[in-house]
Amino acid sequence: MSQQSEIVCRDRRGHRLHHNVITVKPILIPEEPRLVKPKLHLVREKTVKNVLPKSLYEPLEEIAKKLPWEDEYRIDAFDKVYWAAHNASCYKILNSNLMDTLKQENLDIAIAYGSNPCQLAVTHILAVPTIYFDLEGLTDETLIASGSPLDLSYPPSHCNTNENDHIMMKFMRHSFCYLKEYLAQSELPFIASLVSERHRLLDGPITKMFAEDYTIKKRYNGFPDVDQLKRHSAAFFVNTDPLLEYQRALPPHVIPVGGLHIDHPKPLFAPWNTTIESAEEGMIIVSLGTQADSGYMTEKQRLAIADALSKLTKYRIYWRIGPNMNRLLQTTNSLEKDLPKHINLTTYIPQNDLLAHKACKLLVTNGGMASIMEAVAHGVPIVGIPLYGSNRHNLRKVQYKGLGVILEKTELSSASLLKAMKAVLEGSKHKTIAKEMSKEFKSRSESPFAKALHYIEHIGRHHSNAYLGSRYIIFILKLNILHMVINY
Repeated sequence: MSQQSEIVCRDRRGHRLHHNVITVKPILIPEEPRLVKPKLHLVREKTVKNVLPKSLYEPLEEIAKKLPWEDEYRIDAFDKVYWAAHNASCYKILNSNLMDTLKQENLDIAIAYGSNPCQLAVTHILAVPTIYFDLEGLTDETLIASGSPLDLSYPPSHCNTNENDHIMMKFMRHSFCYLKEYLAQSELPFIASLVSERHRLLDGPITKMFAEDYTIKKRYNGFPDVDQLKRHSAAFFVNTDPLLEYQRALPPHVIPVGGLHIDHPKPLFAPWNTTIESAEEGMIIVSLGTQADSGYMTEKQRLAIADALSKLTKYRIYWRIGPNMNRLLQTTNSLEKDLPKHINLTTYIPQNDLLAHKACKLLVTNGGMASIMEAVAHGVPIVGIPLYGSNRHNLRKVQYKGLGVILEKTELSSASLLKAMKAVLEGSKHKTIAKEMSKEFKSRSESPFAKALHYIEHIGRHHSNAYLGSRYIIFILKLNILHMVINY
């Protein structure tokens, strides 16, 4: 959760702007010192440590090791374990001195991450306008909360749908998925809990926690449902880009800022630059995400990937495994010894810098939005292997736009992966689209960071979403979705 009140910088017109940024960081899993990033200038971090007992943070670690590599694709793979940890950490925050210290900061605006109702509740107590930031892209939860028009031609983000269904069956499935999300945000607790596990295990308990807190009850006359707070967000930042999205009509307060995290590429030094130069055809990056621990993939999956990569001898391939690379090497017989010299196994890669290099020809990814946006920015086509959660939804958009292809993990084999990679590497379609997307992305007069900063300042200055759009009207929206269901 991050809030802002004053920073010293200049805009392009030379006006002096003042922002002081405060980030609130509840630490769910104890951090390794080598993974703690240096603090930024003019950013003050308020850390809440030891928010979880071992019985709650250990399941978070275990689920990242196992679930992504199971044959079954699960949209809700991390949800229940995360929600239990979230509720416990929220209780710790509510009963700490954090609220009092934040009230003393005279904050102008808050940014709350998507699927984090505790942050919405905290910012409501602080009485500051809040920007809701959907890091997963443009999810059903955000579409409904923001009152965005729906198009039943396009698949919802959190429903299992079959692309081969008849169009009428697709419309029916999509309608019921959106109706379920409407009811989850209906402010009718019984119905919401009946249709939505998220409301039953997360949104409802957080609302109850704040509503029953002694200090809050004493000071305020009731506490609103967190879904109401979500819908009343001053604006919605979404971690995506029109270049990737389906042709949706979005209201003014839904603002795509995909690529906000991308830094200017840094020069590559040894060993990166020297190994890249030795490649005849260029470079390939294989990175299946940071949340999914690649050190725990099954032996069948490891050998399939290794065998496919070993046949692309004209490319320099960086295969990021992560911090548990040694485990992968120990549990797979002779993997490191048998790998050809053109493949580098690593615990870390400077991914943005490598993607920006002119020699980069392909990204093999699980479909996280950060990686996809980096590929868009730098013009690199994609082979996507969705593992869990919103991966498949994100990669379907990649495939729909022609930026890459999807290989389901149930179909992963040496032959299928090699075929998918060669289709992208040797064909012209995906490479051309990637380059054109990058050209358009870079040619804009305003970067995603500048756009986000503009709206943060606008809302902070007006203390509201002045001129950005009308409020959500749940009655009208419920009629709209009912009309869809009746018609289809």
